[in-house]
Amino acid sequence: MLMRKKLLIVSFFFVTCVNAKQHDFQSMLACHASSNEPGLAVRIEQSGELIFSGAIGIADIKSRDPLKVEHIFQIGSVTKQFTAAAILQLWENNKLSLQNTLGDFILGIPSEYSMLTIESVLSHTSGLPNYNTDARVRQQWGKFKPINEVITSVSKMPLLAEPGSAYLYSNTGYLLLGKVIEVASGLTYSGYLQQHIFSPLGMVNSFVITDGETTDKIVKGYTAASRNPSENSNPEVVDRSWIYAAGAVASTLKDMSRWHQALISGKVISAENYQLMTTKAKLNTGETVNYGFGFDVYPISNQPSYSHQGQVPGFMAWSIYFPKSDLFATAFSNKDTVHPGPALLDLIARQLRFSPAPITNESIAERAKALIGKYKGSDDTVMTVTFDNGQLYAKSGKGDTRKLLFRENNSFSYECTEDYFELRDVLGKQLLVPVSIYSGEQAPLVRVEI
Repeated sequence: MLMRKKLLIVSFFFVTCVNAKQHDFQSMLACHASSNEPGLAVRIEQSGELIFSGAIGIADIKSRDPLKVEHIFQIGSVTKQFTAAAILQLWENNKLSLQNTLGDFILGIPSEYSMLTIESVLSHTSGLPNYNTDARVRQQWGKFKPINEVITSVSKMPLLAEPGSAYLYSNTGYLLLGKVIEVASGLTYSGYLQQHIFSPLGMVNSFVITDGETTDKIVKGYTAASRNPSENSNPEVVDRSWIYAAGAVASTLKDMSRWHQALISGKVISAENYQLMTTKAKLNTGETVNYGFGFDVYPISNQPSYSHQGQVPGFMAWSIYFPKSDLFATAFSNKDTVHPGPALLDLIARQLRFSPAPITNESIAERAKALIGKYKGSDDTVMTVTFDNGQLYAKSGKGDTRKLLFRENNSFSYECTEDYFELRDVLGKQLLVPVSIYSGEQAPLVRVEI
């Protein structure tokens, strides 16, 4: 998904860097985005220390203004963390129970919606559909509608599964939770987050998008042109009244840091409820799903992680926390076809040493001999690894010959990625094992020629 482009215009490359020289995060970020295109902004902190904060790309293709780490981005479905925390705050204040149903707070919704518990909606196990797929809704969402009218429009699709029988990600559910917050608190959804989360935490650049005035404070977002995906185009017009509690928050890297620190320290909800947010929900069968309340919950490189990604027209975002390493990171993109996750995960992998360390300060000729050869995959594709003039190369199938970065433990990777290949001797066979930082080990290739 991610287009890896070289840095073209140095004047548009803005980076602040704290204790990151040893990892060369500046160059790593430049591998993932072009400086003359809509780009990326990232922040990594660990154990209370800012490790790296940087941005690359442009904020506006007309003015050519560079992206900055201070810019406000739309965070899309990362908003669901705020919605879930608001529900839990109201529970702690005896304004509702997680066993209350949607019908206890929202009048006029279909009976099958009305019976669903708040808990099941928080964990996407309610069986609710996703209104994004409803053609009738898509025909309307270009213009502002009051929330009650939006709810009437998005509540016409039937349930897709029996409550508690399956995990089905549902923006419809979180939109409805926004209305629950309003009825239980007596405030608008925007007003509740401002009064109970943003203001108390000092998140001065965070808000729910409600009109054009708030939209004007945000960096400009783009999408890929329909006729030429490599070009930039204005995104589809979707009024944020239709996105609401499912994804209409805008924020900054620094504000997201404030949010995370407050959430894990008990300043937003109790420690018990934070644990509830980050614990995998259970289906009726007792099987767990990779979602809690407002968080994806699954391991990456054998470490537990709590995260959420977001996408709205013009923007993508990813926020992730590794509790074992106490590392929190956020990445924003102002182009909705460029996921910032691969770039952020590469930086995280380097910081947490998820991949073997690069070797650049010594002769690798002897080490390279162990890797040179041909390797055949299960689909009969052959990767050929060669070494020429001090540089390791690989050619896979009929693809181009690409430079490789030599790493420790008889490993190597392509440039601009922390995903890597590791040579192993297993029962007399030499295997080249691809390892993805995100999804783990893949099917090995077997050496067929040395």
